[in-house]
Amino acid sequence: MKVILVLFSLIFISCSSEEIKTKIIEQEEVLSEQKISKDNQLIKPELTFEETQDSLRILLLNSKTNNNLKSSILQELYIRGLVNQIDDKIKFQLPFDLHSFDCGAPDCYSTDISFEIPVKEPIEFPKKINYNILEHGCIDREESDNGVFELMEKSSEYVNYYSRKHKSNLIIIEKKQLYYFPESKSNSIKVDLIDKIFDDYNDEDQNAIVPFQSTIMTTNEYERFIKNE
Repeated sequence: MKVILVLFSLIFISCSSEEIKTKIIEQEEVLSEQKISKDNQLIKPELTFEETQDSLRILLLNSKTNNNLKSSILQELYIRGLVNQIDDKIKFQLPFDLHSFDCGAPDCYSTDISFEIPVKEPIEFPKKINYNILEHGCIDREESDNGVFELMEKSSEYVNYYSRKHKSNLIIIEKKQLYYFPESKSNSIKVDLIDKIFDDYNDEDQNAIVPFQSTIMTTNEYERFIKNE
């Protein structure tokens, strides 16, 4: 694994998407040609799925140029294209297309939440955020609305916002976790209780708490984030 990380860390940060793809192929060829001596036999190392995805993530992270976003809890959202800086604003486009705990495939409709915050270094999350919410896809009628998120919890690893208008929580956690809890009461959803919510879930309980999630955040396949430019 160390060999893989060293090889991939040599790739230029300024690589375009096409250059990233070329580098991936080149490094895979190098790795596949390497031979390791073991019991006087030569074998070819094979990358596991996890090792391949770790390497792709490093490539994508190195190709990103905004160090402020890369050094914050938004790093994973930045890698996956859900957050970006435009002028003096950090813009969020968060699509929630998983509305239940079923097979994990995206639903045919999506609940999209968008907002922006001022750029500061390091990044600061304001006490209140104006947001827009859009529900679209295979529904009878597209619906849009707006509201205000109020900051309920924050740490170096997460933020938890609550909307009194829509009675919902938006939670961003540093390590690939993004949740939107609809129909929640103020102060009822805490970050340190999320694991328990998942552990206690019973699909026969009609009152069970089910957060909306995003397939963009739940996928482990980083190939999909290498886009043509």
